[in-house]
Amino acid sequence: MPPVMDRRDFLRMAGLLAGTAAMQGCGDSAGAAGAAGMETIPLAVPQAVTLPAPGSGDAATVFPFSVASGDPTPSGAVLWTRLAPAAFKPDEDVLWQIAEDEAFTKPVVAGRIRAAQVQARNDHTLKLDVDGLLQANRFYFYRFAHAGTSSRIGRLRTLPRADEPVASLKLLVASCQDYTLSYFHAFGEMATVEADYLVHLGDFIYESAIVPLRHIALPSGAMYASSRDDLLTIYRTHRSDANLRAVLERHTLIATFDDHEFANDLYFDGTRPRGPGHPLDDDAVAMTAYVRAALDVWYRYLPVRVRYTPAASFPDVMDVERSFRFGTLAELALTELRMHRSPHPCGEGSFGERQLVMEASCTARNDAGRTMLGSAQKQWILSTLKTSPAQWRVLGLPIPFSPIRIAQQPPTVYEVDHWDGYTAERAELLSALKGTPNLVVLAGDMHAFAAATLRDGYPDGAVVGTEFTTSCAAATPIATINPPANVFLQGPNITLNNPHFALWDGTRNGWLEVVFTPADCTVTMRAMQAQLPVANPSLALAHFRVQAGSTTLQTL
Repeated sequence: MPPVMDRRDFLRMAGLLAGTAAMQGCGDSAGAAGAAGMETIPLAVPQAVTLPAPGSGDAATVFPFSVASGDPTPSGAVLWTRLAPAAFKPDEDVLWQIAEDEAFTKPVVAGRIRAAQVQARNDHTLKLDVDGLLQANRFYFYRFAHAGTSSRIGRLRTLPRADEPVASLKLLVASCQDYTLSYFHAFGEMATVEADYLVHLGDFIYESAIVPLRHIALPSGAMYASSRDDLLTIYRTHRSDANLRAVLERHTLIATFDDHEFANDLYFDGTRPRGPGHPLDDDAVAMTAYVRAALDVWYRYLPVRVRYTPAASFPDVMDVERSFRFGTLAELALTELRMHRSPHPCGEGSFGERQLVMEASCTARNDAGRTMLGSAQKQWILSTLKTSPAQWRVLGLPIPFSPIRIAQQPPTVYEVDHWDGYTAERAELLSALKGTPNLVVLAGDMHAFAAATLRDGYPDGAVVGTEFTTSCAAATPIATINPPANVFLQGPNITLNNPHFALWDGTRNGWLEVVFTPADCTVTMRAMQAQLPVANPSLALAHFRVQAGSTTLQTL
């Protein structure tokens, strides 16, 4: 990451060079437009303001989705909240405050956000960048206030300085939450776990409301989101869940996206987004407008600091690849796998074309030149991981690297929306990463827990690193749906036919607790016992360890 003050000075200088006025307060717009239409999050400017005492007023009425923080730097983070439209007073500014303690008896900095920034076109959401105002490697507490009411209190953590020795780093790793098909008790428990940061690897929402365990009524009346109003309804409903609010209050978020923020198995055909099976896919204009809306709503509802240029052509609307340096201990490179990928190798159908594809019927999956990442993002990943001075090199992927085949003998079956549809690029990446010390991949999407050894060629190529996949935090585990396919997705069958897996379990929801120290990386898979309306505690499904300097995956 670039030095914090350099970034702030650059943004201000860019504004001056463009003939714009220097920012006053936190800016008058809903998100300042930078060079070539790129959005920037307003930078916080300290001011002398007086906030109501913590707990004043009815926070749920004014700030119904509470608060969140994300994208930490060594001197700040992005803060987020949303004002209830009925409670918003357009003649009163929104105030913010950060303190060293939860009681706010040790205030650090405060300021105001102009009321004009709270706009209906952004669904009354607010993002504020406090980069440059805080000390490194510290927990802080923050809140907003409006019209005499204080929000609930959130906790954030800044990053260590890049050259700072760090004794331990604990990440909570989650993926995939579908409000209609599950309860969010996993997030409620994660909110009680002491950790440094929360990493979310995509599918923060699902665009569908097909078989509701909990109902979402889309304004369109359809089962799949097809408009901005539909998407806003889904995000509002997700963020109304008390468990999700709790985990975002407690842990600073580091997030990317996958397909279900948009449409199942999303890709781009070179000129437009495609969503096989989505109701709008046959209408290029409508599908393009819908995906633009989905990108914008994701950007508004998550505390992310990414390069977002709303008017750009696809796939350059949004670039989310970015890295997070945890002192000298670890560096996390985070990417996405939807905006730059090639079309699927085997058609637009479902079973037999993209899922459960027989090897002989899809030789195109091995074609050279097929890409999940695009050239620029691929080179960024390789450069970041291979040249990082941090001890542990960590790659966050929405979709696991590891190949998965259902049977060793024909008919061998694959899922080609995953890396098994892009085998040449996977082989290129694993070969290029060979020799990268202490490489750990954290992945999601699969709705299954997995621990695997990454190899430069399967089944017995040189070991490249270790991969840990989290199951869905709150969705349907893969081995519990789609009979009779679920019979073949049970753990014993997967580990038998894929010897690089030390564990596979597609029967439970949950998350990963990943701890890095100078001596080792340890991973605990926390599995929910059942999907019930009432909370039930998780259990430790498995423990793994990789020693620093070793390529051996140990089961504890």
